[in-house]
Amino acid sequence: MTSSAVTTGSNPESIFLANLAQIDRLIALIARRHALNPSDAEDFRAWAHEKIIDCDYAVIRKFGGRSSLSTYLTTVLVNLFRDYRNARWGRWRPSAEAKRRGPIGIRLEELIYRDGHPLREAVQILQAIGAPLSDADLLRLAAVLPVRRGHNEVSLENVEATSIAVHPNLEHEADDMLALEKLLHSAVASLPAEDALIMRMRFWSGMSVADIARTLRVEQKPLYRRLDGIQADLRAALESRGVDRTRAIEILGDATTR
Repeated sequence: MTSSAVTTGSNPESIFLANLAQIDRLIALIARRHALNPSDAEDFRAWAHEKIIDCDYAVIRKFGGRSSLSTYLTTVLVNLFRDYRNARWGRWRPSAEAKRRGPIGIRLEELIYRDGHPLREAVQILQAIGAPLSDADLLRLAAVLPVRRGHNEVSLENVEATSIAVHPNLEHEADDMLALEKLLHSAVASLPAEDALIMRMRFWSGMSVADIARTLRVEQKPLYRRLDGIQADLRAALESRGVDRTRAIEILGDATTR
């Protein structure tokens, strides 16, 4: 269908039907890019069709021929998906880190923190709809996303050094604080991805064990034992980096007692 055919009084319904297969291909591409599950993809398809048909195909009648119809429809559908997402889930804004990681990072963040899926379930959803990443890759991705609680989010970039306990008698307290923070970040990063996510929730977001259990949809009592094991691994990692045992215990000691 040429742009001239659209702008010289062509029936907009005929134009819609003639281009329906292309519209559906574009919808499928957008749904796949944003990792929608089949149910949501079909919901978006029906919603987009309805919006295009609204007001006697106003979207098609607005086409001015300044680009190809294909380019115009692509732009329309991308904007419609943004509207659909806002209407369905509210004006959720992905974190800077999620955007940096691309559509899969954004979708993983949405599944966990917006939609409330347990981490393992979010991983399964993404893989079921074709995300080309392994369990381990997706868990590592989750571990670098900022923990979000409601509309608030805490990122590692915004962590204050005062969130780490430091012995008050150190001669170079500020330098030591920074060094310990770097060591702790490095030690946490060396953990398995899900353990790292748990410790980031505990340390840098100040979440209670109960809140972490609810977020990850795991049992609370086993999580206490798991935290004990993670902290033991972190103490060993800190000691291997030159932090004496007393200091390592001091840094990690209150993480499971808040």
